[in-house]
Amino acid sequence: MKNLSVVKFGGSLTKNPQAKNKFLKELAAISKKQNAILVHGGGPEINSLLGALKIESKFINGLRYTDEQAIDAVEMALNGKVNGNLTGGLIKNKALAVGICAKDGKSVICRRVKELGLVGEPQKVNKKLIETLLNAGFLPVIASIAQDAKGGVLNVNADSLASIIASAFKAQRLIFLTDVAGVFDKNKQTIKEIKIKNIAGLIKDETITGGMIPKIKGCADAVKKGVKEVWIADGAAGIKNIKGTVIKK
Repeated sequence: MKNLSVVKFGGSLTKNPQAKNKFLKELAAISKKQNAILVHGGGPEINSLLGALKIESKFINGLRYTDEQAIDAVEMALNGKVNGNLTGGLIKNKALAVGICAKDGKSVICRRVKELGLVGEPQKVNKKLIETLLNAGFLPVIASIAQDAKGGVLNVNADSLASIIASAFKAQRLIFLTDVAGVFDKNKQTIKEIKIKNIAGLIKDETITGGMIPKIKGCADAVKKGVKEVWIADGAAGIKNIKGTVIKK
């Protein structure tokens, strides 16, 4: 789909009212001129609801473990609070926003990651519902809840969800809005552009380390699958004038 932007809004940014309001205003304006899809997670809201329900948050190697008890709370936090809040904010800014989740219309089918409980790795996108909304002029706001092939509800990493949706639609750009201003060099300065052929070298010389490694590999994979450019950008700066790192062929 020509000139489509897929934007992933980081969960940590939902706790920054100023950044969130600026983002919603800018995305609403952009959506009136071109197609856009918003994908979101909501880690802080999930943690807050689990705490209120006295359900212990469990993590394995930094990844959330989701059991039968937790999945209902995860769905409530993402589908209910976060999705409703973002969709409502966009509508307030006069965007034709519609809140859905990735299980609606069987839009995304996942493989269950058993060691993490009820967590899914996106495998297949059924574009029909999302495409119908886009063609009718709507801005889909997609919560990171999906299903496996048997219809089981799964918690999904929002980065992975945004990537597979952007790849399926061969989006013009995929934007990851985070709480950091892109990928940094060894002098802690933002690298403005990275070619995918140079990523292995940046990992080898330890310019890219830690949690940024899987994120940058995911960006490269999306570019290889047809996304024109992928941004890791500073959410507080908004998306009208993106500040961050762009990954290209």
